Amino acid sequence: MNLQLINLIGASAIAISDSIQNAAEETTRNTASFPAALVIIDRYPTITVDLLGQYLQLSQSGAARLVERLVDQNLVERHQGNDRRFVHLRLTLAGKVMVEEIQQAKVEAVSNLLKPLTTQEQQLLLSLLSKMAGQYSSTEVVEEYICRFCDIDECPLLVCKQKIETWQEKG
Repeated sequence: MNLQLINLIGASAIAISDSIQNAAEETTRNTASFPAALVIIDRYPTITVDLLGQYLQLSQSGAARLVERLVDQNLVERHQGNDRRFVHLRLTLAGKVMVEEIQQAKVEAVSNLLKPLTTQEQQLLLSLLSKMAGQYSSTEVVEEYICRFCDIDECPLLVCKQKIETWQEKG
């Protein structure tokens, strides 16, 4: 294996992740899991607090505190589903606007990193990253954590779109 490639991929992954996280935090004026929670709730409009916590790798109490902050800022509301044992989350209009702003900030942050590449090089990179993406994870929870800032509508991976469609069909 090429150790120079491994080092550059590792450094690039961290730089890209930091750029996305920083852009999301600046947009929401909140740190840590706050912006990612909004993106995930947008993706799964009937998600429970427990599942959100799993996807963000938070404890149950950490997820509950995070949801409380989101509700206090009028970005998320709680509602009862058919099964009264579970409280479901959905974005308010302000929350939906915030998700759009987070996604735009992500686009700008990553676009800045891609500037040195030609259009052809960007297409090659897309092809290579798509090929590698199948190796990232083997569990749904880890996949959701990795893809916490993804815009699924723009994802080139069919498996991601199928997963969202299945979730939406379950309602």
